[in-house]
Amino acid sequence: MAAGITITVTTREGEHNSLTTRPGQQTLMQVLFDEDQGIEAACGGCASCATCHVFVSDDWVALLPERDGIENMLLEYQENFDPHRSRLSCQVQLTAGMDGLSLTVAPEE
Repeated sequence: MAAGITITVTTREGEHNSLTTRPGQQTLMQVLFDEDQGIEAACGGCASCATCHVFVSDDWVALLPERDGIENMLLEYQENFDPHRSRLSCQVQLTAGMDGLSLTVAPEE
């Protein structure tokens, strides 16, 4: 069994939460949704709504896979889009290398 990974989340309300999950089992969106971190996930992870928008901490941006064209398109239309840190959490598959990931849930649109 894979070791757990810890994700630090800052909610829209400014609360700091530490979540632990297994890598490779789900997307970041699923963990945030299951742990009630303010992610709506209206499309269920199909990359068609941007209700799972998060800001990845600066030190983690380069460590995650790059955004694809669909993710870029959806995010660019968000009022709070940050070209450097914005991600759709449904497009981030958890891996063991993400232990210690830190992010902030984007403001609701």
